[in-house]
Amino acid sequence: MNQEADYEKYGSSFTETAVPPFVKSLSSLLILLKIALQVGFRDLMDTDISKFQEEVQIANREAEDSVKCADGLGALIDGNSEKLTAEYGQVTSRRKELASSLQNNQNKLRSLEMERELLQDRLQTAKASLRQVEDSLREAKAKSAEKQTGRDVGIGLSFLLPCVGIPMAVAFEKERRYRKSEVDVTTDDRLTLKSNITKDEEQLSQINSQVPELHNEINEVNGSLEENKGVEQSLKERRVELAHLQSRMRNCCQYLSTFQGKVSALKVQSQHMYNMSPLLPFLEEAGLQAQQVPDTEQLFNQVQVYRLIGDLKAMLPKIKVLLLSEDSAGDYMK
Repeated sequence: MNQEADYEKYGSSFTETAVPPFVKSLSSLLILLKIALQVGFRDLMDTDISKFQEEVQIANREAEDSVKCADGLGALIDGNSEKLTAEYGQVTSRRKELASSLQNNQNKLRSLEMERELLQDRLQTAKASLRQVEDSLREAKAKSAEKQTGRDVGIGLSFLLPCVGIPMAVAFEKERRYRKSEVDVTTDDRLTLKSNITKDEEQLSQINSQVPELHNEINEVNGSLEENKGVEQSLKERRVELAHLQSRMRNCCQYLSTFQGKVSALKVQSQHMYNMSPLLPFLEEAGLQAQQVPDTEQLFNQVQVYRLIGDLKAMLPKIKVLLLSEDSAGDYMK
């Protein structure tokens, strides 16, 4: 439900439930004021008392109904506001989780890309070294074979020319052993390089498979984050609008409650009425409170309400005159 719909729903509910009994209470209050002006300070007849007490009962009952309806609607708004606040908190928490996940994935991606770059450089260097080692190995094997041949020749000559063949065989044997050792070392280097290259290639392959997966995950999280931000902003706007409506409703509830309190006090005073004099201050207070209708809230924005308030404003000065005349009469009697 959008913000405007929320406002219209609650505003309509207030107009349909709280305003009608308030209007009835105002109407009865106007009748009470008219009775007071008609009777003045003369002794009250039973019909005057009966009519006054009947209307004050109606005014109080309808005011109570209006307060009850307004309070119920206010409680509903408060409940929805609490739910909206809880929902907003959950969405905000989810946004923070998504933002943290996005940041972690981005950091992981940067780390993988750096590691991949290092592996690629290391593999390039290792493969170049492997080519050099393999060249050295071929050369060492060739030289080893050459020295093997020289030694064999020396051994053969030792039977014909011992003074030449034996030294020759010994010299070539030493050289052959050296070359064989060189071949062994180079072979070990080659095996180590090939093993390291294989490990690095496997690691690089893993990284190459992880990077696109991580890209996809980042895109998904980023999409969820953007969607979450939209929901969060919408909830934030609704919270602001609902809080404003909540404040307006509380003002209206307070106004109605105060008005009902004034009417209730008038009702209590009228239970043992014998003339109008003790009731005039209570009538005036109830009328003055009714005039304080919070028209800025627009929840009482009905022609009938403002017509009744206008009638009250026209009659209250006359009640004031009665009060002043009573005070003057009292001073005169002194």
